[in-house]
Amino acid sequence: MKEVFAIIRPGKDRETKKALEKVGCLTFTSVRVHGRGKQRGLRYSSMANDSATPQFVVMNFLPKKMLYLVVNDRQVKACVQTIIRVNQTNQYGDGKIFVLGMKDICRIRTGERGEVAIR
Repeated sequence: MKEVFAIIRPGKDRETKKALEKVGCLTFTSVRVHGRGKQRGLRYSSMANDSATPQFVVMNFLPKKMLYLVVNDRQVKACVQTIIRVNQTNQYGDGKIFVLGMKDICRIRTGERGEVAIR
């Protein structure tokens, strides 16, 4: 089992959720988060004061969405590829995906453990 965290643009969350459902990644959590990466919180603004030079507005953190999935090992590749396909624009701010090992999982309602608990 693996944990998959994906930090994506907020406008891509619905499309990403639908695409993940199509490849069989049905259970996940979505959370609004704020952060910054290589763009350092810079957001492009339109030309200000009739200047020929583009202006940037400094933001401490930018709004993002974090998707959190726990999947069996067979689903990891499909989930990651789907998230990349939907979210990749080749621009700063597309996001990141983190894949971590999961030692155990327990369904509270039934006490089931392991892969049976994520079905």
